[in-house]
Amino acid sequence: MNRRTSLLAKASCAAALVLATTVTPVHAQDAQQQAMGRALFNEGLALFNDGKYDAACPKLEASLKHYPGLGTRGKLAECYEKQGRFASAWLQYREVAQLATRNGDPTREQVASERAKALEPKLSYLTVVVPQGHDASGLVVKRAGKELERAKLGAADPVDPGTIALEIAAPGKKTFTAQITVTQGQSARFEVPLLEPIATAPPVEAPPPPTPPPFTEMPPAQIDPPGWQKPAGIVAMGLGAVGLGVGAAFGLSASSTYDGAFDGGGCERATKTCDVAGQSAVDDARSKATLSTVFFAAGGVLVASGLVLFLTAPSAKPLGLRIVPAGYAGGGGVTLAGSL
Repeated sequence: MNRRTSLLAKASCAAALVLATTVTPVHAQDAQQQAMGRALFNEGLALFNDGKYDAACPKLEASLKHYPGLGTRGKLAECYEKQGRFASAWLQYREVAQLATRNGDPTREQVASERAKALEPKLSYLTVVVPQGHDASGLVVKRAGKELERAKLGAADPVDPGTIALEIAAPGKKTFTAQITVTQGQSARFEVPLLEPIATAPPVEAPPPPTPPPFTEMPPAQIDPPGWQKPAGIVAMGLGAVGLGVGAAFGLSASSTYDGAFDGGGCERATKTCDVAGQSAVDDARSKATLSTVFFAAGGVLVASGLVLFLTAPSAKPLGLRIVPAGYAGGGGVTLAGSL
């Protein structure tokens, strides 16, 4: 199935299921993620160069989530190292080395491996031990808010120096918390204690059922005849259908324009590079894709809102309601009876 057929199928599903969701072409979404990642990286790099590492590291972390490039990961490792978070820096350098090896980049792999090795004498370690005889079923150990893998229990794991929060929990047990201070270049050990059971409250007896109230006749409830809801619902659904159709048209046009940039020779598929005309066509396709997304979202919301207005419009027929006492085994009550 080609891209044009796929976009048309998505448009049909959106109209049939009345989904208020967006349909963004993959190439436009990737470009947005890369642009956001680059912007965050540039902000983080500027802060790093100014020596503001506490502000730079979060920017680089956010950039890595949007666009996980090796350069960003390497700069984040440097930032962690400047903060004194040697375990975090060591892990990032090792990750850069592994990815560089996979990508066939021996120079970057060598530099990252050497920096990771240089940090090893500065690493701190924390070992969390579950003593023999402890019931470890359902045991959850969290370190600095993150669950510790079972494979790491009993193993010396590199950690950043400082105070580390530990939380131990298990089903039916009271949660235990502790603060462990780990010095740079040193090792610390923590033994999981026996957790106290949670006391169970005694059963509470249910109160006796209330006495049913006396019979009370209620006059028929008059409901205002339907007014604006159904016509408004029909109009909203019509406008929504138009919006979905326009969104589909823009989506097809975006796909055609994007493919034309490559098929016409303006862009190279292998390198993703374009000449001036090709880049203009790609930008035009992205603009159309954005309009397609907007019309799809607006159309979906209008169709859904119109359907709700139409289905919830009140009936013009009065309801005859009355309260009737009812008895049953172990108690009694009242029921609401009536006719439409």
